[in-house]
Amino acid sequence: TKLLRYLSNLERKDITLRESMIPLGSCTMKLNAAAELEPVTWPEFANMHPFCPPEQAEGYREMIESLNSWLTSLTGFAAVSAQ
Repeated sequence: TKLLRYLSNLERKDITLRESMIPLGSCTMKLNAAAELEPVTWPEFANMHPFCPPEQAEGYREMIESLNSWLTSLTGFAAVSAQ
């Protein structure tokens, strides 16, 4: 019975649609495949210094602007922000 009480207590702590909205992105965060996330671990991509000169980060800026443009077109929002 201790185990059942423990499991019931855990169940009550779980968020459900009955009690709350599920946060946006909670499903996709769990479902991203390791293969999709692997490129962000590549040293050429992941190890840019935060204070590098802007001219050395041109590719990053272009990539982020393209992504923002695609997301704006796809969603119909006036703008999106990559943070």
